[in-house]
Amino acid sequence: MSSWHLIAPDLASLDTIWRSPNPFVLWPVCEKPLLAYWLDEAVRQGIESVSIEALDRPHVIRHWLDHWDLWSRSIEVHSRAVDREGKQCFHLNGLPGSVNSHPVNTPNELMKRWYDLQVESLNQRAGEKIHLDYEYRPGIWLGPGVSVPEETIFIAPCWVGGYTKIGGRCRLGPHAFIGAGSFVNDDAEVIESIVCENTFVGSHITLKNMVAQGGNLIDLKRGIRVEVSENFVISSLGIDGSKPGLFERFTASLFAPLVEWIALFVNRGKSASRSAVSLPGEQTVELTTYPSGPLCLRRAPWLRLISKGKMKFFGVLPRDKNDWESLSPEARFVIENAPVGVFSLSDLYGCHSPKDPDEWMHALYQASKIHELGTLQVFQSFLKTLFLSPRFP
Repeated sequence: MSSWHLIAPDLASLDTIWRSPNPFVLWPVCEKPLLAYWLDEAVRQGIESVSIEALDRPHVIRHWLDHWDLWSRSIEVHSRAVDREGKQCFHLNGLPGSVNSHPVNTPNELMKRWYDLQVESLNQRAGEKIHLDYEYRPGIWLGPGVSVPEETIFIAPCWVGGYTKIGGRCRLGPHAFIGAGSFVNDDAEVIESIVCENTFVGSHITLKNMVAQGGNLIDLKRGIRVEVSENFVISSLGIDGSKPGLFERFTASLFAPLVEWIALFVNRGKSASRSAVSLPGEQTVELTTYPSGPLCLRRAPWLRLISKGKMKFFGVLPRDKNDWESLSPEARFVIENAPVGVFSLSDLYGCHSPKDPDEWMHALYQASKIHELGTLQVFQSFLKTLFLSPRFP
């Protein structure tokens, strides 16, 4: 047949451990996402057109296809079930040519399936296929620009992504998968684990049955995720847009005591409200909000969270457990990966709390990568935002 119909699994409800902003078909498998393997295979087989049925975040898949634009075939993405007549259908539960009949039913099984795809990808590699990686030694694949000392101990199979730096006396493998742009420092050990791209692994660290991504560590056996605050253990090498920069933190720490003193003076005799909210990295903190005055005074205690590196000046509003549960799964996945700020785009439209029925629409707009003008609008209206006086705290 000249047409393929690819059915992307909707596993968003099971992604409670990693909480990836991407649907499962865009999770990285060695050097590229799972979907890319199928599109490459379609080209190899001379398939004329491909349609993708994706109930989980189809807009993210469309954005990824538009961004890379690597395939010369016609590709359509549908957000609902479509007519499959005359098309050869494939469920994207594994790599092309593999038969994976075991369903994924739990969050832990989802993470293990992702790890198994890495192993399967290396097992399928053949010398006649074109790869940007090269076989450094039998079963050891390195991407372009990788720096590896001679004393590095490899146990096949292993894969190291492009422009990664490996420190001295490291031990990698078996089944070590290290993403592009990472840095594994001296005397570290990676066994049956995934190190995601742009991740730093510190000296004398042993990863076994783990996933390391930025400052997060996932235990594949226990199915749990923890945030590691010590940057010398594991951390992100990329630019983390969810964290405030040094200038933001310095400015907040400079003005926080003065603004809080003014807020206390304005709100004399009035009790502040306190609420537990979730911040990026699954942190739960208590927010204090005053009942009177403009926003800059009502949210004065929030400034200390900027100085601690937990919030930014501009971002979506922080949410409590009930606020998160009221969102649709698709909106939640977009918003929870956006920076959290003291002042938001929704403030400009009179929605000063996530409990406002229209706030989520402004948060979704601001959080979307396609519409990155939301935060710019807040910045341009900074003074107006500071002195807005909502009718409720």
